[in-house]
Amino acid sequence: MDAPEAIPIILLPGMDGTGELLKALADQLSLHRPVRLITYPLDRPLGYAQLAAYVRERAPDCPFVVLGESFSGPIAIEIAATDPRAVGLVLASSFARHPLPTQFAPLTRLLDLRWLPKRIIATALMGSDATPELIARLHRVLATLPHEIVQFRAREVLRVDKRDRLREVTCPVLCLHGRFDRLVGKRQVDEIVTAQSRCQERWFDSSHMLLATHPEAAVKAINQFCEHMDE
Repeated sequence: MDAPEAIPIILLPGMDGTGELLKALADQLSLHRPVRLITYPLDRPLGYAQLAAYVRERAPDCPFVVLGESFSGPIAIEIAATDPRAVGLVLASSFARHPLPTQFAPLTRLLDLRWLPKRIIATALMGSDATPELIARLHRVLATLPHEIVQFRAREVLRVDKRDRLREVTCPVLCLHGRFDRLVGKRQVDEIVTAQSRCQERWFDSSHMLLATHPEAAVKAINQFCEHMDE
């Protein structure tokens, strides 16, 4: 009797939407199961609802696990709660509700990564795990991002609250988080676990971009989670 095929996984990138910083993870994960890395358009702003529809149209026509990194966590939650093909949900350095006070919303209109020192951005996102190669890749990604898109996505983050949707999720849930994450804190993890008491937690000695800085450890945790659905 043939062994069952491994469940495919959809990877949804962080706020940059390019997927460039997830390629090492995708390459290693593809050794274990089919991987579909979905990227977002940079020529027009799309809100969370539009991006969820965008992802749904590009999802495989079979059962899959959906992973949302950072900004994309609310999209992954929406897919997991509403799409019967979703049999597993992974939230990496992410949240169900916005991680910052709502009074910060007006400041998003001033957000322009072009004027922030690249070293500060790299340190905030990757901490001491920021290798020269990762820093160079991050710089290339930032150079391609229209600042209007970044501002729009930042406003989307500060309005989002998917806690009720997360309560509707019936498939298994895995939460990956860095102990030294300066952008998304333990409060967000606690909110996820409160909404999904069966959620599995995996903590890493990393900053925000744990999927990029710790791809081997992340792949091991993700694949172990997915293997329970392969049977």
